[in-house]
Amino acid sequence: MNINSMPAIPKIILILLVILPLSQIHAAEYEQPPTLSADILFPDIELTKDHYKVQKNIPTDGFLTRATIKSDFGTFTAAGPGMLQVRLNEINALLKLETLEASEEFKRGAKESTSEKAGAFKQLYEKPKETAAGIGEGVNRFFKRTARAAKTGIQTIDDVYHDRTPGSSGTAGPGAKLPGNDIMETAVEKESKYKKAAQASGETALNILGFDDSRRKLAKRLGVDPYTTNPVLDEKLDEVTWSIFAGDLGIDIATSLIPGSIVVTTSTLATNLVWDTPPGDLRLRIEKTLLGLGIQQSQVDQLLRHRMYPLSYQAAFSNAMESLGKLDGIATVMPLALTVTSVGQARYMVNSLRMLASYHESVKPLKSITVDGTVVARNADEVNIIVGPLDYLSWTSVIDNFISKDRFKGQKNELHIAGKMTDMATERLQKRAWVLHENSKLFSFTR
Repeated sequence: MNINSMPAIPKIILILLVILPLSQIHAAEYEQPPTLSADILFPDIELTKDHYKVQKNIPTDGFLTRATIKSDFGTFTAAGPGMLQVRLNEINALLKLETLEASEEFKRGAKESTSEKAGAFKQLYEKPKETAAGIGEGVNRFFKRTARAAKTGIQTIDDVYHDRTPGSSGTAGPGAKLPGNDIMETAVEKESKYKKAAQASGETALNILGFDDSRRKLAKRLGVDPYTTNPVLDEKLDEVTWSIFAGDLGIDIATSLIPGSIVVTTSTLATNLVWDTPPGDLRLRIEKTLLGLGIQQSQVDQLLRHRMYPLSYQAAFSNAMESLGKLDGIATVMPLALTVTSVGQARYMVNSLRMLASYHESVKPLKSITVDGTVVARNADEVNIIVGPLDYLSWTSVIDNFISKDRFKGQKNELHIAGKMTDMATERLQKRAWVLHENSKLFSFTR
């Protein structure tokens, strides 16, 4: 029967009968990312304590989980592998700082003193411009160590105290499509009185007086990132450091009063290098490392100014690139890295490189890197190695389109992810002969 010769209404009905089953079949090809129990997703994490509670139901987006934490210090979110433990560690750090501030010894030591340092710091706060003018030659000597500061802006107060707002210094590009595009963690949305003093007097003044060193020592004792994207912790680190620094207690004595041991997770990007190195020196090290790999100066400058990469992320990025070395195509990573539009994507980018560096050093040497939606590496046996710092991978059109690329057809392909994947994702990937590694050891970064 010729469908064109049929009356209008029966023709429509016939078309619907044909189309609807096809659409249902198409819908069945993919799955809706599930909401899962926190107990199942995070069996090794203490989800409830006196000062916090993790919500029971955890939504996923096909790649990452989104955990919500209710605490005595506010509500926090944690997205991406390992970040729940990082956030809980930060909440524990806030509790320790609160306990420290309440102690009688801290109160006595943190009182305003007549010491030269306390007097200078008080003057800095009350009369910042006059204090900065009096520092004189010390300021000049300090800036000689970072001669490129004026060119790149890497010594500005916003860089040091990471007032990072949505929108990067990059332009629209491939990085904007990475997982984590809605994780818009910003550090300090409201300027603190400490930052205002620094802005007026110059960040150098705070460094000469040792405030920044003291703040990093405090963060190290707590096992947290001094360049944290947690605004509550960021402000509290400022507050406690100010009290210690302006008083007679001293940072070493104060940190000795903090109870408990340091907890450092695989996901935190703080390391001894970040804790122990002044920010100006750390930036110079990052620059030297990347230039040594053949990265363009303009791209290095852009990374150092990028609002979505706190300094700890920049350092981890540089370290991972250094571990990978001068692989063929290493420079192709930069356009992807520089076009992320959120802190979540920046963290995804950094952790992807860290996983590849771990593979390169501990599994089998890589010989080349290309970028095709994400970083794709190739090892000495001509196997494509794709890594994903993912919590829970679902079978969606995004992952289907990615693995269907011509570059993977007829090739040996391996996928390493930090977390787990659904049964459907496992079945579909194995059907196309992909070798899968869930809970990959590559995410257990070596310090």
